[in-house]
Amino acid sequence: MTMRSIMVGLLFGAVVPALVAAQTTTTTTTTTLPGGCVAGASFDSLTCRTEALAAQLQGATDLGRTKPTLIKQAAKLDGDLRDAEAQMGNARKASERLKKANRVLIAIGFRLRSLTGRKQIAAATRTDLQTTVAALTTDLKALSKTL
Repeated sequence: MTMRSIMVGLLFGAVVPALVAAQTTTTTTTTTLPGGCVAGASFDSLTCRTEALAAQLQGATDLGRTKPTLIKQAAKLDGDLRDAEAQMGNARKASERLKKANRVLIAIGFRLRSLTGRKQIAAATRTDLQTTVAALTTDLKALSKTL
């Protein structure tokens, strides 16, 4: 046997079992958000994350003059989600309430992307809020499709 064939044998002997082991392991994860909320397209998840968003807005000190407006919009979003959940017996009314909530999320997103938002809100906070709003929008649309 040559040295080359020994090295190839050792290489394949070590790599192949590792590849087989890597291919057979599976993991499942759930996403838990900072407020202790689980991400998902359900009323409980959306309400929890909206409340976490409102708390984040209340506690933020770097929102400038946009803070009162963002807090009002977060409260309106929470109210629209609660109304939609209360109207679950009537799919049409629940769908209308979810559309209202989606419009509020669009307004919050615009406020964060606007010139005033870019100048008044610190970049890190604005990016974090935009990520939260985008995730809420995605799950809200998924929930509205299930009605």
